[in-house]
Amino acid sequence: MNESPADAISGQVPRMYRVALRIVGSADKAHDVVQEACLKALGNLDGFAGRSTMATWLHRITVNCAKDAMRRDSRKEHAHRRLQSQPVRQAPWLCPAKAAETKELMDLAWTLLDKLPEDCRSAFALTQLDGYRYDEAAEIEGEPRGTIATRVFRAKKILLEQMNAHMDGRAKP
Repeated sequence: MNESPADAISGQVPRMYRVALRIVGSADKAHDVVQEACLKALGNLDGFAGRSTMATWLHRITVNCAKDAMRRDSRKEHAHRRLQSQPVRQAPWLCPAKAAETKELMDLAWTLLDKLPEDCRSAFALTQLDGYRYDEAAEIEGEPRGTIATRVFRAKKILLEQMNAHMDGRAKP
């Protein structure tokens, strides 16, 4: 039995949501992005040529909608929402001081991720946070695989340098 386009799209909604959330950083905004992406996909089904999988096509639409949403928001508001939306993950066996340090590092990581150049942030989020292979991310981004790999490498380098600089600064009296 063949699946209808609407069923194919609805089957991808959880993954589309995760991608949108990683990019926009707000659950409410991610819901809006996914809704917009689904409407665009349904409205442009005739544009799906089958050169890629339906999932890749949908995620490309989602990424584009998320980037459009980001452009509509100021970066400062986005960073603030991103930090506020992150759950505090605390392992019960951590002492309060260690838990506070862990939360501080997580907040720093999200802040630094938001400061990455948009192309690096997107490639990093797709491959390192959302679990896409480089080939899949390249298809979603509409870029060659090598470009994605370079952007992820740059993102990791920037994040590592900034984390090290922060740690060195904090370690000094």
